[in-house]
Amino acid sequence: MSALTTEAPSGLRPRRPLATLAPVVLAALVAAGAVVVHRFTGQFWWDLAAYRTGASAAATGDGNLYDAVVRGTDGIELGFTYPPFAALLFQPLGHLGVDVGIGLWTFASVLALLTVIRGSWRASVPTTGSATLPVLVATVAALPLFAVSGHLQAGQVGLFLMLVVLLDLTGDPSRRWYGLGVGVAAGIKLTPLIFVLYLVATGRWRAAGTALAGFLATVAVGFAWHPADSSRFWGGALLDSSRVTGDPRTILNQSLHGALARLADSADVQGVWLPMAALVAVAGVALAAWCARSGDHLLGVLTCATTGLLVSPVSWHHHWVWWVPALVLLAGRSWSVQSRRGLAVAGAVWLVLVASTSWVLAGFQGWDLHFHGPALVYSNLYVLLGLAALGYLPFHLRGRSRIGAV
Repeated sequence: MSALTTEAPSGLRPRRPLATLAPVVLAALVAAGAVVVHRFTGQFWWDLAAYRTGASAAATGDGNLYDAVVRGTDGIELGFTYPPFAALLFQPLGHLGVDVGIGLWTFASVLALLTVIRGSWRASVPTTGSATLPVLVATVAALPLFAVSGHLQAGQVGLFLMLVVLLDLTGDPSRRWYGLGVGVAAGIKLTPLIFVLYLVATGRWRAAGTALAGFLATVAVGFAWHPADSSRFWGGALLDSSRVTGDPRTILNQSLHGALARLADSADVQGVWLPMAALVAVAGVALAAWCARSGDHLLGVLTCATTGLLVSPVSWHHHWVWWVPALVLLAGRSWSVQSRRGLAVAGAVWLVLVASTSWVLAGFQGWDLHFHGPALVYSNLYVLLGLAALGYLPFHLRGRSRIGAV
């Protein structure tokens, strides 16, 4: 038998070097760039600095977590705004130097991004071939999105939470601990709690119970570790929006609350925002459940995530890293069916999300709170895109059900 046609047993086949090394090399290059930028500018990574400061303060004793602040070069003070359980997980950060911390955090963040993109690509493109090249290309294309670049330069935790939720909710729903990832993610940052509603709406009561149990377990761990800090957080600090933003009108707050505040040019929009947010929440979760019942679990999770971002009081630009799996899903499925219109839509949205980097100019110029005329569209792009996506979904789902019925 010719050596050219001889195949090694599947378990002994050598790994492709590109598939193994390329993602690690890309993550290392981005991490090295982050360290260099910080070393020469002394700027950015303030959220990571707040995590490190909070972790160090909590290590000194109970009751110190929410008094510690880090002051940026712009004079803005940032405090720790997450539950004590998050500060417990962040403890290793308090023992790292600034450059080492930035490098390792960025490296791990890019690997999380790569993993999200790989999973989304696999879910959208029915192929058994190697996904290394398209995943790398998609990752490079995702880096300049303002949600992603802003996330990386702030040193945020959102990419890790998105990965945990996606791995949990797009995995085998029959496994014993299905839903636990959602609960743990919510214990770190409260926003993933909306996925409990998604589980309830899809009739997965056991998973919803597992998620709530996991969340309550993180609360209990926090109380056991630091009861005073836990009492302070759960006793009211979590509702203090001034610890998150001084004014909801800032352009970087891409939520319904922020959009309405910009439209009214007033921070006092509770009377309009609350009923509108409730309506969007009900409609969005119902649409997510519809997606899941049709067998499209990734689309269901993304729909629920979009809903959560819209109805949250504050959704910073970097919270919208959920754009990444959404764009991969849209582009991948359009590529699979050779839909030029779908690819054009994906490309147009990508351009808008890259161009939204110009929002930083609003802060530099000092006019990021007051918008009029066409600037109201410019200042609410993510909210408008999110609402448009939710509005289009019923037509998409009906069209698919008709095709399936033929």
